[in-house]
Amino acid sequence: RRAEPSRKSAEGRGSTMRGAAASHRRRGPAAAVWIPILACVLHICPVSVVRAFDAGIAVDTTGAIDDEDVAVDMAVPDSVAAKPDTYAYTFAAMPTDGDHHIAWFEPKAVAPKVHHMLLFGCEGAVSPGLHTRSGGMFSPGGGEPRGSVCENSRSEPFIFGWGKNAPPLTLPDRVGFEVGGDRGFKHLVLEVHYLDPQRSDANETSGLTVHLRRGRPNRAMSVVAFAQGFVLPPGKARVSVRNGCTYTMARPLTAFAFRVHAHALGVEVYAERLTGGRWPKDEDEAREGQGRTTTPGDNSGESFPAVRLMGRDPQLAQLFERIDESGLTIHPGDKIRVTCVYDTRNRTEATRAGWGHGDEMCNLYLMVHAEEPAYLSCTGSQTHGDVRMAIQHSPDSESASAKAPDESESLTAHLVDAPSADKRWPKSLGQVAGIVAEPDGRHAWAFHRGKRLWDGDSFDPSTHKMKDLESPIAENTIARIELASGKIVKSFGANEHYMPHAITLGPDGDVWVTDCGLHQVIRYNASDGARVAEYGKKLTPGKGKDGFCKPTQVAVAEDNSFWVSDGYCNDRVARFDSRGEYVGEFKPGEGDSTTGFEVPHAIELDSRDSTLYVADRERSRITAHSLDGSMIREYDLSPHGLVYGLSVLRSEELGLSGLYALTWRRDAGGDVGVVWIPTDAGRPSRGNSKRHQRVAWSLSPAVTTPHAISAFGGVAGGTDGWGRGVNALVSETRPAPGDVNLHRIWIGVDANRHGDEGSKDGAEGLKVVPPRGWVEGARSYVDEAALPGSEKATAPTMVATKGKRDASSTETLEETLDAARDDDDDDDDDDDDDDDD
Repeated sequence: RRAEPSRKSAEGRGSTMRGAAASHRRRGPAAAVWIPILACVLHICPVSVVRAFDAGIAVDTTGAIDDEDVAVDMAVPDSVAAKPDTYAYTFAAMPTDGDHHIAWFEPKAVAPKVHHMLLFGCEGAVSPGLHTRSGGMFSPGGGEPRGSVCENSRSEPFIFGWGKNAPPLTLPDRVGFEVGGDRGFKHLVLEVHYLDPQRSDANETSGLTVHLRRGRPNRAMSVVAFAQGFVLPPGKARVSVRNGCTYTMARPLTAFAFRVHAHALGVEVYAERLTGGRWPKDEDEAREGQGRTTTPGDNSGESFPAVRLMGRDPQLAQLFERIDESGLTIHPGDKIRVTCVYDTRNRTEATRAGWGHGDEMCNLYLMVHAEEPAYLSCTGSQTHGDVRMAIQHSPDSESASAKAPDESESLTAHLVDAPSADKRWPKSLGQVAGIVAEPDGRHAWAFHRGKRLWDGDSFDPSTHKMKDLESPIAENTIARIELASGKIVKSFGANEHYMPHAITLGPDGDVWVTDCGLHQVIRYNASDGARVAEYGKKLTPGKGKDGFCKPTQVAVAEDNSFWVSDGYCNDRVARFDSRGEYVGEFKPGEGDSTTGFEVPHAIELDSRDSTLYVADRERSRITAHSLDGSMIREYDLSPHGLVYGLSVLRSEELGLSGLYALTWRRDAGGDVGVVWIPTDAGRPSRGNSKRHQRVAWSLSPAVTTPHAISAFGGVAGGTDGWGRGVNALVSETRPAPGDVNLHRIWIGVDANRHGDEGSKDGAEGLKVVPPRGWVEGARSYVDEAALPGSEKATAPTMVATKGKRDASSTETLEETLDAARDDDDDDDDDDDDDDDD
C-alpha cells in the first residue's frame, strides 16, 4: 500500500511530508508507519501489511521553495520483527515535479535493537517480490535470500548506511544524491535489520528521514561499495581479509566520507591505495599464507608499501566519517585495496561471510562526488587488484564499458583553438617544454621557458653545463591554465629555472619538474608554489647517486617514490624511494650500444599493470619495464619518426585507453604525428591481436616542433558532448619568440559529424562546456565556440585527418626484447644532443 500524501506544512527552513495521520512536529513519526498501523487497528488490513513489505511513501513537493528541505520519513514498525535476524523494508517514490537531491540524513533508530539500516536507489520501480525476510538471508541453513531491491535490475546502488547509533550526516552545500525528475532515482528503498525478535504489540518504529532539496546539485554524490566473501579460520588473534579493484572511469572521484562494517569479530577495516599498482607482500600476508602470483619482471621481493587512506574500528558507531578535508581524490587507474582484520580466538569453528548473528562481514563504503554520479562496487580479488570496479548506476555506464572501435582508423584528429578572443593560448607562454592536464580535464600545467630559447649555443658540449649560469629565467615558468577560458589562473617559478624540460603531477597534486640547466628534479606545492624538495646538485651535472645530467622527466608513484629519465648524458632511468633516497638505475642492454637508451626523453607510470614506459627518443621506440626496470617489451615507432612525448590514458571509458606517443620525422620531411598504442593494462589479451594495432594521425602542418603530450578522457573537463574521443594537449618549442607553443587536439569518432570530410569546420561544435559547479557564471566567459578553421584564428589550423593503421603494428604481450628490429643507426640525427631539446 502507498500512503496518500498531504500538503506540506513549512516549519522554519524545512518542510516535512506526512500522511493523513501525520504529526505536525518537524521530527515526528513517519506516515509510512502510522497509516498501516492505524488501518490495522481499525481491522481494515490483513496481517501481512505489517509483516511484509511495508507501505510506501509518495512525496508531495507542492509549494516548496529552493532553499527549503523536504523531509521524507521512511520507517517500519518494530513489531514486524517476529523472528531473529529479520530484514524489513519500506520505500518512497521520489518527486516527479523536477530534479531534487538529498541534502542530509537523519537516522531514527536505536542500537542494539536495530543492527543496521541500508538505503538503496532504484532507477525505476521497486521489486514487487521484496518483502520481510527472517533467518539471516544468506547464512548456511538460514533464511530466504532477499533477491533484487529494484524491479528488472540486478544492480542496487547503495546510498547510505547506519549502525551502532551513528549520528545524522549533512552533505556539503550543493553536493548531493540526485533523486526525482528525469535524471535521479525514482524510488528509495530502506532496509532495516533487527537482530532479535520484537514484541508483537510494540508501537515503536525504526527508520530514516531523508531530507531533499529542489534542483540538481553542482556535484553528484555516489557511493563506492567494497564487499568480499571469505571463510575465517578459528583460534587466530589476527586474520586479514582483503579486497582490491581498479578504478578506470574518466572522471576523478572526490572523497567525502567513509563507513566500515563488520560483525562481532571485526577489529579494524581500512583502505589503501596501491603503490605503482603493486599488491604488497607484507608480514600478515606471509603469515596467513595469502600468496600472490608473480609474472616476468615482477620483482616481488621488493617493497612497494601501499598508502593508507582511511580506517576505523567497526565496533565504534558505524557512521560515515568525513574525510573531505584531506583532499583525497580517486584518479583513473588507481588501485584501491580494503582490508578487514578479525580476532577469531573465541571461535572453535570456521566463520563464514554472511548476514546472520554468527556470520561476519567485510564492508567499506566510500562516499564520493563528481560531475556525474558513479555508483560502483568492488567484490574483487584477495590477492591482486586487477579487477575493475563494477558500475551499479551512472550516466557514463555505457561509455565506460565500451570496447575499442572496430575501425579505429576512422577516428579523426582536429586542432581545437583556444577559447580566447584571438583563438590563442596565453601569449606569455614561451617554448612550452612540458604540459600535463589535471585528471578532471579542467586545468593544465605548463612548464615553459619564458623569453629563453634552447639552441645550439645554450650548453657547452664538453661539460653539459649551460653557458649562461648567471641568469635564471626572469618570468614565471610554471603556469596553471584554465582550459575552458584559456586563462592563466596561477603561476610561479620566476628566477628559479634555467632550462625547463618536463612537468608531472604527483598523486597529491604536487608539481614535479625537470630542469636540464639546473640538472635537477624539483617538487613544488601546487597551492602556493613553495618548494617541497629538490634532487640533484644545482647547475652541476652528475651521475649515479650523485645527481643528474640534463634530466628529462619524472614519473611519480602513489607513495611519492619516483623514477627519473636522465636523458641527454646518462641515458638511464634512476629510481628513488618515497623519502627521496637513491635506490638504483636501469638501462636496457646494460650498456650495449645497440640496445641501450639514446636520449630517454619522457617516462610514464601505468599503475593498472605496474608498468613503466620510456620514450627512447633517438631510437624511435617506447620501452616497457617492470618497476625494477626489467624489460617487458618494446614498441618500434621508427616508421613515424623520433618519439618525443608520451602519455598514458588510464581511463578505459570509450575503449580508447593506452599509450599516446608524440612523434617527429625530424630529418625526413618534418611530419609530426600522434600514435595510439592500445595496451591490455593488467588484463589478459585473450588472443585479440587487434588490441595492439597502432593508429597514427598527422598533426602537420599545425605542429612543427613537438615536445610533449598529455592525454585525458573524452568525458572529462566539459567535453562529454563532443562524442567518442580523446583530448590531448601538445606542446612545442618553436625557435621564434611569440610563436604558438601549445595546442589542443581532439581525436574522436564523431569529431567530423558536423562537416564534410576534410573540411576546416569538421569539428564545429567542439566547445568546452564547463560542468555544473565549476565556476560561478562559467557561461559568461565561454562565449566563443572553439572552432578549428576560424577565420579569426591566428594559430595554424589543421584540416581534420583520419587515422592510419600500422600494417605491421600487431604485437602481443609475449613479444620481448629478442624481437627483431630493423633500425638503421646510420640514419639517426648526426647533431649533438646538446643542440636539440
